[in-house]
Amino acid sequence: MKPKHRIDHLAEAVGRFASLLFVVIVAITAYEVVMRYVFSAPTSWVHEITVFLAAAAFVAGGPAAHAGRAHIAITVVPDRLSPRSRARLRVLQDLLTLVFLGLLTHAAARQAEVSARDLETSGTALNLPTPVVLKALFTLACVVLFLQTVGHLRADLSALRAGRAPR
Repeated sequence: MKPKHRIDHLAEAVGRFASLLFVVIVAITAYEVVMRYVFSAPTSWVHEITVFLAAAAFVAGGPAAHAGRAHIAITVVPDRLSPRSRARLRVLQDLLTLVFLGLLTHAAARQAEVSARDLETSGTALNLPTPVVLKALFTLACVVLFLQTVGHLRADLSALRAGRAPR
């Protein structure tokens, strides 16, 4: 098994940090419950902030899962293939993923650019520019996923040339 590339290690580290956002979400949600039901003083900011933090954590989770190829996969067909055929299939998957991520990155970047140019806001009571931040984060995640897939493709091509099963 080849060692992971730096981009995979970075994605995993960011994913671990982002997972801590769920602790923050629980804490501020508990704060909201106490404020609302104990003090009859609901907040106007908890919902928007928790949605923003959860979205940011989920966006960071994509590259973290991709780093370890821990995404959901249907393996009925690959499991029945020889190691060489499995390696060929993995290369094909990588190539198709690169096409998809290239198109997704382009579309995400266009949306992020429009959002930033117009300083898009949430439209809620707080009216924060969270759409700008989330669209930029999503675009960055797409770029990271693309770069990870390039690294995975290189590793899978190496496995194919060596005649061994992909990692």
